[in-house]
Amino acid sequence: MNIYIGNYWVPFPSSEYGGIWTVIAENEAQCVELLKGGAWDDRYEDKIAGAVADSKRFGLTGDPSPMVVDTFYT
Repeated sequence: MNIYIGNYWVPFPSSEYGGIWTVIAENEAQCVELLKGGAWDDRYEDKIAGAVADSKRFGLTGDPSPMVVDTFYT
């Protein structure tokens, strides 16, 4: 499992100040799917994969469950 930390994918002015998200996922594909399930603006859903590819990622030990850990969007 990895923890992914990335920038919000919705451009200005739809997102005035951007944002950040943190997800625990096995791989990029799972991370994208978890983010697609959120309650944010789906008009920009096609940009999620790019945001995940550009994210920082760190390996995790133990057996954490895949999940959206936290989000902050404007």
